[in-house]
Amino acid sequence: MLYDSKIRAFLAVTEEGSFTAAARKLGVSQPAVSAQISALEEVLGCPLLVRGAALQLTPAGETFRDYARRIQQAYDLANQAFGL
Repeated sequence: MLYDSKIRAFLAVTEEGSFTAAARKLGVSQPAVSAQISALEEVLGCPLLVRGAALQLTPAGETFRDYARRIQQAYDLANQAFGL
C-alpha cells in the first residue's frame, strides 16, 4: 500500500481533533503521531497546529490541509488502480 505516514497522521489529527484520537484511529501510539506531525512541520519549516486545550490549525495548516487531502486522494487512486 502506498501512503505517506506524515500526511496520514496530519489528516487524522485534523479529522479527529486530537493526537490521542488520531493515534487510536491509526493504530499507533500518541507519541508516534506527535513525532510525525513534528517531522512534517520541520520539513515544511512552519507550525501546522496550535497545541493547547483545543487543537487548532495555523494559517499554514489550513493551506496544507487542502494539499494533504489531494495527496492522500492521489495515493488512494494509485492503490485502487494497482489493487494495493
